[in-house]
Amino acid sequence: MPAGFKYDLNPIEKTMPELCRFETVYRLSGGFNLDTSNLNGVVRIPPMAPLVIDFKARTAKVVVNVEVAEKITAGTTTLKIKKGSFAYVGMHLGNGSNGGTIEAIDKTSNADYDTVTLAASPTLAAEVGSVLFEASAVAGKTPKVTANALNYAWTEAKEGASVTAVGQAYEIRTSKLLVPVSENDKTSLGDRFMFTY
Repeated sequence: MPAGFKYDLNPIEKTMPELCRFETVYRLSGGFNLDTSNLNGVVRIPPMAPLVIDFKARTAKVVVNVEVAEKITAGTTTLKIKKGSFAYVGMHLGNGSNGGTIEAIDKTSNADYDTVTLAASPTLAAEVGSVLFEASAVAGKTPKVTANALNYAWTEAKEGASVTAVGQAYEIRTSKLLVPVSENDKTSLGDRFMFTY
């Protein structure tokens, strides 16, 4: 090994799946300062994570969504969500008609899911594979924010970090995304983004 070089033989990212047709990706000019206020404990933001961009202030905030790993019935207080989500305690989850507030998150399981505990008497219900969004209120009817861009590359979630935003991409493989995109996000992203299976 040459002097002064250090090789990382165990990289954080494994082989990345093809998330979209990368020749269709259009990156927005300049960077956007990352707002980390809702990213407690998050180390890195993956490519194609939904972002809400403030073009005037040149800031970007990650849109927090979770994918359901086990069917949720109304009245259930313990949910299983896909591992690796950016969910946090105190956040309201919603599906557009019902919601609940996260009271605790258990990430210790070696399975493909984290266990979320909701506050008492939730009315939230959802099927496996559906995407719940961060709601503006406990009723879960409206999203707190919706995406207007996607993240371009792996980005460290730390103060002073900046992201490169994707302003257009086609044939985005929804099933391969590392961070889910809700139906509300797809609507707000518009026809500049095409989502497939």
